[in-house]
Amino acid sequence: MRKCLIAAVMLSAAVVFASCERNDNSVPECNLVISMGSDGNTVRVSVAPSDESVDYLYGIIMEDDYAALGEDGLVSYINELISKGAELKQGSSSELYSDLFWHTRYYAFAAQVNDGTVYGTPVVESIRTYRPYVDFAPEGVLIAPYAVSDNGLWVVGNYDDGANSNSYIYDVRRDELTVIQGCVLYDITDAGVAYGKDIAGPVYYENGQIVPVQAPAGSSESGFYGVSPDGAVAVGYSMDENWNNEAIIYENGTLSNLTGTDLGGNTPVGIIAKGIGSNGNIAGYLTDFDYYVELGCLWLGASHEFNLFPKEFMTEFNEDMGAWTKRYGDLEMHISPNGKFLSAWVYVTESWESQPQYAYVYDIEGEKMYEVSDNAYNEWRPCAVTSDGLLFLSDAKAGVSSQPYVYDFNTGNVETFKDYASATWGYSSEDAVFEGSVLAVSDDASVIVGNYSDESNFYTTIYFMPEK
Repeated sequence: MRKCLIAAVMLSAAVVFASCERNDNSVPECNLVISMGSDGNTVRVSVAPSDESVDYLYGIIMEDDYAALGEDGLVSYINELISKGAELKQGSSSELYSDLFWHTRYYAFAAQVNDGTVYGTPVVESIRTYRPYVDFAPEGVLIAPYAVSDNGLWVVGNYDDGANSNSYIYDVRRDELTVIQGCVLYDITDAGVAYGKDIAGPVYYENGQIVPVQAPAGSSESGFYGVSPDGAVAVGYSMDENWNNEAIIYENGTLSNLTGTDLGGNTPVGIIAKGIGSNGNIAGYLTDFDYYVELGCLWLGASHEFNLFPKEFMTEFNEDMGAWTKRYGDLEMHISPNGKFLSAWVYVTESWESQPQYAYVYDIEGEKMYEVSDNAYNEWRPCAVTSDGLLFLSDAKAGVSSQPYVYDFNTGNVETFKDYASATWGYSSEDAVFEGSVLAVSDDASVIVGNYSDESNFYTTIYFMPEK
């Protein structure tokens, strides 16, 4: 056994002894310290070893690949790099990695190497590339977003050049806009597969191809409005030649109908599925057989049990006016990414002269209704609801809002989106335009998508909240 020379001060000797005692056939394990810094999608990784003489290897791995390695896969990955001749380092080292994916976590590793293999335990640190805001407005077209994937990595929307029905998919990581001609796509999975319709029927877009799904028999028009984040279930509608709608569901490669009954227990005049949450809840609306008005409805979980959710909240029926004092539902139903909240309009029949509309949030699990019933927000349009039940509002019943607003049912308060983003997330960006409407949110509400217009263009806007 070899030992270091004993120093005059015993405390120092103890430290040196602990750090450098070794067996004849062993190697001291070096302390590798990783520091990371990010500027946009550029990351610098620096490594400082405690022993300048040891060999080590370092690098970065993006989050998808890192997750695929599994719990014990990192050492095998590094050993494979070593076997392929990766350059080993000694002493302090630093490297700049540029043009990385946006809004992606990168893991830096550093591992001591001895006799051609990893020695000891690799050190791992991580950092996420980030930019706060992006917008785009291709010249000569009308462009508007429909949805953002639950993981916030894909945005899908309308791309109208005045002649054809087109769509776009924006890849957040690669900052790439792809135009898909001949179809309208309404929702998108976490893997970037978009669902919608073309002139023949339901379609989805995957790997650069529009894939048709056989339209229901007797359908004159049909398509998908929503898809689960994993792509397992898509929902939408099928309309016959008499303009009657049926709700459809595409599950395990099979297309079938979703059914339900109206307030009188009748088969409704029409019924449509508008969206689906990650928990399997499906939101839609139907047209009542007796009164021919739209009402919100819901299919719960994997069993798709039907629930006419506003029925218990409907107040008395006004015989003179032939209407309920309140009815809940709207053609543009919204469901939160996790499927726990719905939003739409409540129609209030007070008199022939006064029939206001209020936005509302419905808590499915708690079976509670929250109305934005302050007259100051009469006829403000519900646009999107988060997985926490926050409701994004437009101050215009139709068209483009002056700016987005946020309603919190916990407090009953309405505030501007700009104030919400600053107070809740610490969001700040000199480039961000806080105009128009917020139309979609990711599951954790860290990616928020909207639109606004100026004298010449319609813009899609994407706000990226910082990590808390």
